[in-house]
Amino acid sequence: MNDRMKKLEQKIEDTILEEKMLPEGCQIVVGFSGGADSMALVHFLLGYSRKHGMTLTAAHVNHGLRGAESDADEAFVAAWCSANHVGLKVFHADISALAKKSSQGLEECGRNVRYTFFRSLCGPAGRIATAHTLTDSAETALMNLAKGTGPRGLSGIPPVRNEIVRPLIRVTREEVEAYCRYYGLDFVTDSSNLSEEFARNRIRHGVTPVFRELNPGFEQAFFRAACLLRQDEEYLQKIARTGLEQSIDVCGGYSIRKLKEQPDSILSRMIFLAVRKQTKARLDYNHVASVMAMIRTERGNMTLPGGIQCLSNGNTLFVHSEKERSVPWRVPLQLPDTYLPDGRTICIRPVSFKRKNDEKINNLLFNNRINYDTILNTNSFIRNRLPGDRFCPAGRGVTKTLKKLLNERKIPPFRRGRLAVLERGGEILWIEGIGPSQSAAVTDRTERAAEIIIKEC
Repeated sequence: MNDRMKKLEQKIEDTILEEKMLPEGCQIVVGFSGGADSMALVHFLLGYSRKHGMTLTAAHVNHGLRGAESDADEAFVAAWCSANHVGLKVFHADISALAKKSSQGLEECGRNVRYTFFRSLCGPAGRIATAHTLTDSAETALMNLAKGTGPRGLSGIPPVRNEIVRPLIRVTREEVEAYCRYYGLDFVTDSSNLSEEFARNRIRHGVTPVFRELNPGFEQAFFRAACLLRQDEEYLQKIARTGLEQSIDVCGGYSIRKLKEQPDSILSRMIFLAVRKQTKARLDYNHVASVMAMIRTERGNMTLPGGIQCLSNGNTLFVHSEKERSVPWRVPLQLPDTYLPDGRTICIRPVSFKRKNDEKINNLLFNNRINYDTILNTNSFIRNRLPGDRFCPAGRGVTKTLKKLLNERKIPPFRRGRLAVLERGGEILWIEGIGPSQSAAVTDRTERAAEIIIKEC
């Protein structure tokens, strides 16, 4: 083996070890298209896996986009795996039809199908190895730059993302082709890589050559810049995660006062993390800037991609998925504990009730105390709100629609479907966050009182 190849293989091994990509004895599912990059990766991992007691499975997706050429690629991959005793799994998909059905681009749809297939083959502690190179990472960064990305996007393709690992991420495409020549590895060439229809190909053929003219070591220069950007981003993300956790308030949202204390560089990341808890939909600069303005001005309401609603209400920012709106539910009241469909528990406990002569009854533990005798009925239920609900709150002497009462209490619309409602024979006796009805309230004639406690799951 010549010195260049020794250094190249050592570079790949160092990447695997330094990034902790492949634990000893793990299962590896490697994407194998038959192209030069994936051929080099499968060949390298074949020897590496045997040396370290790992199992290797090649996975090939026939996208059905290039007719006979796609079938020829599949046959090539199958023949190579058979000759080299590598297990192979193949998946056929009509990417064109799937992309149209899901309103996705061909590249995005193909990527989603591939990773779904790879994950189906990968065990709980397994790894999915893909053949992305340093050249791919630089092209990705340039594409992201054209879209107006931040440090994360400018750092290119991450070496590790959850169970997905990229052992060739420090290797250029030129080095991959040298590896294939050295070992006499044949590979296929995807004709779609020559098409200017795809943005990546336009970057590859028209942009990166200019950078290489300016600096022949362009990929290595990009690698250094990407490492610095990734280090900074990881540190800022850590600060943002801590800040977000500390800003959670008792209402289930985020304290606007604490959010406003953060500089924009941290606040923007906190917003991204808060939304990411609800959806994987991508946010752009304008989305994040709009939420930041909402926080700074302490007012506003907007819907983000993925059906995420952001609402500034009082001193709280709520970030909630519209998909989580409750469907109607109704369960019989069980004493002392009733288990709700959302995992919470309604606990009703009798409490001693003695009133001093000069104590006004309207000041007694208004929200969570109820006349115990009013609920000792087999026709009592706990449910969520329904259209047209009307309620007479204790001490108000007036019946209003529940919608109007919730508006008065400034309870965000997306939280209303989760509120527990206690009813008996069709009459609402108590509502979470509002309190008992006039007929169920504790009065000076009450013989037995009970306290209602809600335990979160």
